[in-house]
Amino acid sequence: MLKTYLFAIIIGLQAAVGLNLTVGQTGQLTGFESRPVALARESSRTSVSTNQNLDYLQEIKKLGITLHPGKDYAKDSNDNPETLKKCAGLVYKTLSTMPQDTVKKIKNLTLYSNSNGRRGLGGGSTIILRCQNVTDEELVSVLVHELGHIEDTGVLKGSFWAKSSEFMDGQADIYQNDLSLDFYRISFLDENTLKRQAKEQDFVSGYAMTDPFEDFAETYNFYLLHGESFRQMAEQNSALSKKYNFMKNSVFSGVEYSNDQQPNLVFSESRNYDVTVLGFDLNKFLAYS
Repeated sequence: MLKTYLFAIIIGLQAAVGLNLTVGQTGQLTGFESRPVALARESSRTSVSTNQNLDYLQEIKKLGITLHPGKDYAKDSNDNPETLKKCAGLVYKTLSTMPQDTVKKIKNLTLYSNSNGRRGLGGGSTIILRCQNVTDEELVSVLVHELGHIEDTGVLKGSFWAKSSEFMDGQADIYQNDLSLDFYRISFLDENTLKRQAKEQDFVSGYAMTDPFEDFAETYNFYLLHGESFRQMAEQNSALSKKYNFMKNSVFSGVEYSNDQQPNLVFSESRNYDVTVLGFDLNKFLAYS
């Protein structure tokens, strides 16, 4: 635990100077996926009621998750108790809706507050979230994206006694018995190379095209928060159909979701760069808990 905690501090310092890091498949904390704050949007805030008598920080700890102070990641973090309480409530409610095999993989969580840091970082068993200057919807959507990375690198990962595949995650091998390979191979030849016939319409976002791990996390998010739109898009595209069915059968045990705010809003030939800025029905999503 101490080793993992020290890694988190080191990576926080690295992120503060603008490095973009990756996640190892081995479960050892080697870095984090992140996206620049420039992708954040300004929009109306949905107010989500929280139980004023419930200490959500303690409820998160009851899940077996170690909470680290925001200042351990960002020295300028303004760890305001009210902001932290609201953020923890959204995090706890989101975790309560998710597959519990994914939630159980999370061992370290840092909630921090400043105006211009990374919105979300996650991988292996660790998540870091920025609680300030994001809407409730965006915070939850970024968390769902990072949980996609936990699913990918923590739940579905292969084992070292299998042969190495054609994919690498940084310096780490991805093994042939890694269940995520069935997803990666829909659009990618390896971690750096798209298939020759791959096109924008085969992905749920522009960011998903950057590598197979972001494709997984963006698609995971889209399946949960924009399920109806995803089903419409999958009817028109064979790659998206395969990705939808992978999420349905290999990740969510056949459960399907409809949390779209306006299902037809994202159903178009062009793709948004980042699905975490798309609106969805937050109250309906949290009601699954």
